[in-house]
Amino acid sequence: MIKRKILLILTTAAMLLTGCGGSKKADCKALEAGETPVTDKLEFAQANDLAGKKFAGDEGTTLDHYGLVTLRSCTDGDTANFTQDGYVDASKSLVTIKTRFLGVNTPESTAKVEPWGKKASLFTKHVLEEAQADADKNNTQNIALITDVSVFGERDSSGNRWLAFVWYRKTATSKWRNLNLELVELGYSKNQLFEDSKMCDYRPSFEKAEANAIKCGIRVHGQNDEDYDYTSTTYEYSLWGVIHHYNEIGITDEGSSGYQLIVTAMVVGMAGDNLYLRDVLIDQEQYEKEGEKAQLAGLYAYAGFSSSLCSTLQAASKMFGYDGTGIGLIVRFYCRATTYSNNIQLSDLKTETSGKTAIKFITDSNWDTQKFSNGTKAIDCFSWSHEYAQKGEDLKFADLEKDIGSVAIDRSKISTENGNQDCLYPDLLVYQYQWVDTEIEIRYVTSGDDDDQDGGSLRAETKYWAKFGSDGKSCTIYSKMKVKDDKYAYVNLRVDGTLNPYAGPARFWKGSADSYDKETSVFDCDSASSPVGHKFHVTGYLARYFDKFQIQLGNNYAGYNYIVDAD
Repeated sequence: MIKRKILLILTTAAMLLTGCGGSKKADCKALEAGETPVTDKLEFAQANDLAGKKFAGDEGTTLDHYGLVTLRSCTDGDTANFTQDGYVDASKSLVTIKTRFLGVNTPESTAKVEPWGKKASLFTKHVLEEAQADADKNNTQNIALITDVSVFGERDSSGNRWLAFVWYRKTATSKWRNLNLELVELGYSKNQLFEDSKMCDYRPSFEKAEANAIKCGIRVHGQNDEDYDYTSTTYEYSLWGVIHHYNEIGITDEGSSGYQLIVTAMVVGMAGDNLYLRDVLIDQEQYEKEGEKAQLAGLYAYAGFSSSLCSTLQAASKMFGYDGTGIGLIVRFYCRATTYSNNIQLSDLKTETSGKTAIKFITDSNWDTQKFSNGTKAIDCFSWSHEYAQKGEDLKFADLEKDIGSVAIDRSKISTENGNQDCLYPDLLVYQYQWVDTEIEIRYVTSGDDDDQDGGSLRAETKYWAKFGSDGKSCTIYSKMKVKDDKYAYVNLRVDGTLNPYAGPARFWKGSADSYDKETSVFDCDSASSPVGHKFHVTGYLARYFDKFQIQLGNNYAGYNYIVDAD
């Protein structure tokens, strides 16, 4: 009798355990398949009160802190850019609302690359672009932002990004969904919402969504990202190799986080803490394809905006007897390859100065003695090169191409007649990724028509020759380049707000320094002080920008003559 009772208890317990396990397994399978019951259930309390509401605006403007917006672009999993009807700057152009999502912190996918970071970024991009595409097609709005400033504040610690919960709907008749909560429920982010708010009463939902994700061990809660390389394996590549083998080694829109690379190249320019690089030897594969016509490849390396890499390079520059700017140094660092706005670039730079992945410098004095953590000697950093294939261990530091000079654009060979919708000036592609110099002429544009071929001359709206970003320093200076058959290619100058020394619109102003006013001078297109119609010889990095190109200016170090009057 006792034996039968024990068996009955064990059988019942087993059934209960099986039942619980089966239920958990079913719930997790549903979650892994993308089902989101918690997000489905949460209601958007302000959904019927969005018309005419203002989420963002200029200082002093009365705001509702919620309202409809239009997607401009996605940055990563928890950051995107929007615009709001009626929120315009002095040039009557819509202001970009740089937005950091509240309650989440997805893995990094830009300056750093972490497991699930790229997939989180792609998820956010897909969701918002799909909602915006339907809105564009049906002349409606499918995205809204909301925050409770009394609880969460209005902006992040930088002051440049608005804080918000993002609501979206797939169509005008679909139910509104909270993207922030969805990211937590699907395991793309751990819950970061710890405050209660009457206006945004989401905390219980966030906690429940995370509990489910933890229970299932989904994504950031313990699941391996199958497209992330967790190994410590590294691959040596020239810049040319990175560009031409990107599909094999780089971060892709299919979710791959790419491979960890080691790059050795020379610094030819800097923008804040970010680098413009050039190979110092021709890649062997490149030589086999291009022969003696092969040119040293260049590439941009994005270190982020608080890495202190510039300070590290400046200290090294002084230590090795250079001019203290960092220009001309040959650097070796760990990184990954990614794309941004139709441009391949390096990111996830390891910028620490100690440890196995520390940044290193190669000079004449350490050529024969420098050893890296993996046992590599300085000479072995160039085993991919044509010169190494020819000379082997006899390769010397003197064999490296160390000229920091720019590549002159041959404007006589640039046509405006052979372009297409993807690239208006295909002849400029040979200069993409290069540190170049050329002559440009400042032009003006009009609001809502930043890059019209006629320069906005047929419009009656406000004219301006430069436009600032939301940080008040980053800006675009509108310019054109005279090319073949006396035609003009519209190639703008891009100024990053982190440039140090900074070179913005004031550098192009033709009047006295004290006559320049940041708020008004960029709208002066006709006076003797205006730079419109004046020529300048500029040096910078040539990159794609949608269907055109732009020249990214660098830290304006004295003596380098990056900007020279050419009238």
